[in-house]
Amino acid sequence: MRTIVMTSMSLSLFFIARGCSRQVREGFDIASRRPESPPVIEITPLEQSGAQWKIAARNAVTATVTALGAERVQILGRPEGMEDDYLELRTLARPADRASGRFVTGLNLAPDFAGQIWAEAIYHDGSKKRTETIMLAVDTADAGTPVELDAVGGSVGTDESARSDKLTGGKIGRTKLIAGEPDVRITINAPAFELTLWQNGKEVSVYHVGIGHKDFPLPVGERGATAIIFNPNWVSPDSAWSPRGNSMSPGENVRPNDPRWRLSKIKIPLGAGCMIREAAKADDIGHAVSHGCILMLGADLLDLAEKLVAARNLSVAKSRIARLGYGQERLAAKLDPPVLVDVNYDLQVVEDRVLRLYPDVYDRGAFAIDGLRAELQSAGVATSRLGDRSLRRMLDQVSVGAQFVINVADVKRGRLGRGRKLPLIEDLREISLARGAASRE
Repeated sequence: MRTIVMTSMSLSLFFIARGCSRQVREGFDIASRRPESPPVIEITPLEQSGAQWKIAARNAVTATVTALGAERVQILGRPEGMEDDYLELRTLARPADRASGRFVTGLNLAPDFAGQIWAEAIYHDGSKKRTETIMLAVDTADAGTPVELDAVGGSVGTDESARSDKLTGGKIGRTKLIAGEPDVRITINAPAFELTLWQNGKEVSVYHVGIGHKDFPLPVGERGATAIIFNPNWVSPDSAWSPRGNSMSPGENVRPNDPRWRLSKIKIPLGAGCMIREAAKADDIGHAVSHGCILMLGADLLDLAEKLVAARNLSVAKSRIARLGYGQERLAAKLDPPVLVDVNYDLQVVEDRVLRLYPDVYDRGAFAIDGLRAELQSAGVATSRLGDRSLRRMLDQVSVGAQFVINVADVKRGRLGRGRKLPLIEDLREISLARGAASRE
């Protein structure tokens, strides 16, 4: 009997020791799996998911981070337009389910938020691992509403620049903005880095812009601008967050004029993460640097906003707009009906009888010689007299930051040597000073 009892005790101790050993081993397994299982972040619900942006139809979303073995998780964000800093949107001190390593929290973002969201998992030994970044855009029901209005001369539905002689008949009409005349359109030719404001089919203003880089190209096609937002809230006021290195109170808003960082004071949402906003620095103009946004100098963006407000006869005085630029008042001026924004990608444009060749920013000009020959033929040039070598010489003059310009009459006469390689963008300092002076008049 004694032998049986001793044997039972021995077996019990064996199984207890084995169980403890298995728990320790499982703990080591979790730790050993951590480098092989990087943390993952998921945002729900999403209405659609493109190649670049994840689209949420409402600003209240759920963030789920799976980080096996992590002690805590930080949800981080960088609104579009914030270059060097980021925001701590939420810190989760413990997982909702330790066995699976799932951390779950709700986020309330701004109704027109667009930017990067990611998470950082912190482990017991102090090490950190970061999730992949999600490009998230919150689209309200009317953001980026498609509009079926034509811009100028039939450029809608094509890649043709609205400034092309094929669409304008060879002459661009120009006018000063007329207050209360609501027929305004915006067209952009991405490789020319050029935005044109039109009213009643005539050019009002032309601005140099920056565009999306190759990984986030400016989407070609038509969109509707439904509002101009002054002093936008870039992060929801009820989120507990703080900018990196800056102590902030929960519920405090991110304001564009906050000295701790710099954000655009005006933005014009176009839907799906695309917007017209202020460039972080002047050097962004004339370059492909954004996440699919159209970048403008601050003075240019203010000038464009004032003109749209005046044309649509919105109840926003110019003096109030000036005050908005220095204060913290948030204003969303609704554009109803939406202003059409037509984005084109036209590398070879005959404008006012002058051929302009632009750099192929997104490497889409696989048949550049054929396209150039067709463009010249549309301008009345007998291209049978121009061989591929002559056309190639013109195309080779184009480079990053430079365009090739030649009068069509000189091409007809075979005077290709009269063509000139010119900077794509003029002196931005002079443009900015001129815009500022004009807005003060």
